[in-house]
Amino acid sequence: MDTPNSSRADMAAAARELPRIPHRAPKPRGPFRRWLTSRSQAFGRTLAKAIFDAANRPRWGVRKLVFDAYRRPRESFAPLVIRKDGRPRRAFAGWMADVDADLPPLVAHVHFPAPGELERPVAFVLCRHSAGEAMHLVEALAVDHDVVVLLIDPQRPAPDMAAHLVPAGVTMSRVPSPVLLSALALQARSLAPRFAVAVGMDTADIALAFEARDIPVVFIADAESAPPGLEPLLRQATEMVFASPHAHAAAQAAFPAFAGRDYLHIIKAPLGEGSARLAALGVLAAGRVEREVALALSIGPERLEILDPENKGGDIAATLKAKVIAWRTRRTGGEKLFRDILRRPCSGFNPMIYAELNPVDCLANRRFPLAHWIERGQPEGPWSYGVVRPGEASPAAGALKVALHGHFFYVDLLPEMLGRLTRNVARPDLFLTTDSEAKVAALRASTAGYPARVEIAVVPNLGRDIGPYFTALREPLLHGGYDVFFHVHGKKTKGRRRNIGDPWRTFLWENMIGGQHAMLDAILARFASDPTVGLAYPEDGHVLDWGRNGKVIAKLRADLALSEPMTAYVDFPIGNMFAARPAALAPVLALKLDWTDYPPEPVPDDGTLLHGLERILPLAVRKAGFHAVGVRVPGTDWED
Repeated sequence: MDTPNSSRADMAAAARELPRIPHRAPKPRGPFRRWLTSRSQAFGRTLAKAIFDAANRPRWGVRKLVFDAYRRPRESFAPLVIRKDGRPRRAFAGWMADVDADLPPLVAHVHFPAPGELERPVAFVLCRHSAGEAMHLVEALAVDHDVVVLLIDPQRPAPDMAAHLVPAGVTMSRVPSPVLLSALALQARSLAPRFAVAVGMDTADIALAFEARDIPVVFIADAESAPPGLEPLLRQATEMVFASPHAHAAAQAAFPAFAGRDYLHIIKAPLGEGSARLAALGVLAAGRVEREVALALSIGPERLEILDPENKGGDIAATLKAKVIAWRTRRTGGEKLFRDILRRPCSGFNPMIYAELNPVDCLANRRFPLAHWIERGQPEGPWSYGVVRPGEASPAAGALKVALHGHFFYVDLLPEMLGRLTRNVARPDLFLTTDSEAKVAALRASTAGYPARVEIAVVPNLGRDIGPYFTALREPLLHGGYDVFFHVHGKKTKGRRRNIGDPWRTFLWENMIGGQHAMLDAILARFASDPTVGLAYPEDGHVLDWGRNGKVIAKLRADLALSEPMTAYVDFPIGNMFAARPAALAPVLALKLDWTDYPPEPVPDDGTLLHGLERILPLAVRKAGFHAVGVRVPGTDWED
């Protein structure tokens, strides 16, 4: 939204004149509560050391107690290891992911065809006990594919057919069936099949194992009723086939959340006269994925690099294929959709906000949000935003009056920040804050000779870094005449599980100030060239929601008079580092936050005014008539 300059000036003036709005009166934490918090944190660190070794693997005794021989959590410990969405908790995820290395020996006796034996695209047919009923289907598939029939627990010899037959005994094996089926699916994936067709309800377990390995499955539901085992397939199978309208109606009646989905089909006699249609549906299943991958790739490598920065040099097409299939098998609608930690598929786009606002296509019918957005012509909306990239320049940037606030609890980090500043042409005025007089001397020594204004102030140890910005620097923000006012801080937090402070600081400073690139200059160029930009902050690859901040967000929305609808996910300056026009901050400055508004230390991990301000800032900027942009240096990320 474009707002006239005069209106923006009026907003800034209003922020100076409005009476202070008391945001909250936090109840001070008593000595006992502070002691209890510190003790619980210390206990958490001690417990983590007791459970995990230096390589972050569960210790031998924990493995024996919590897991079986196949790295599966024992039933009584499963809630401690597996999240509600079915994924391992982060602490165990790395170690459990390595289980794939243990699987191939379990199926070494099962003879899959060698890749060299297969000259055409591969299609699997999944049967149990007998493959005879799939004869016509195999013939239809063999027209365009090399067919591999995986026969689970064969009970009678298979007839001659135009396929590679792979018999596999599962029920009588000492290895638990889910483990063995997962190993078979992993081995099948090595043949790069386009899709698989699963024949009958007794193949549900192997069909789900194939879907879990990112192999699209066309599932033939041969029951006229709707058994309970059908629901996981309705959620995860790429395509679902019913042999009669009655079976289709029974499934929709039993599971109404899945009614009307475009991946539910009726094919009469799917293993007989309908085999050709079923084979075409398999091609459609593979084509859905291939088409959406192609659409996603069309956005360009520059924007896709954010997808998986820890896999530098990897196959982006393969990564996108896995993402598309995962979306189709897990975003089925009707359940808690917004609890996963996700990565953006491309820069400048939030897939979860887009999916929430396009629920029929992206949730009910499982279209990959990025592909759907591109197919629709990349319409603008709350899901998309501009991105500042290295190399941006504008002659007008040099005329901007610029300041940078840095809050340094750890004063030894200031030289690093100053070194990053030298990568840029601009030399902003510095407003530095810290929590004690003893640290001021170190800050003064580090900034001796800095070629611009330097102000150093001691502030209370309240409000972390955001309190000094909005409270201690309220006057410079309002009266300093600055066009752009940066905010950064010296982050050196040590998490309970790992040290996240250094990588997070590196990621944020690399994007906000510079290092490999002159990013402060690039950000200023964007502010100079686009007067509607009011906020710029590093674009994190993760997609996050509002966290445990419902109450504080509701209070802030009321205080700021925000009417913009809220989506379940939100883009915001993760880590509280950003650059802003003071006029764009007018709604927040109008709150006249003072030190009594901030929670005392130790501050909880979430749910405070600090976390609410972090998330609400883009909405406040939009209320002031501006918009926010992301900042992205390719290849940067904070996860180690």
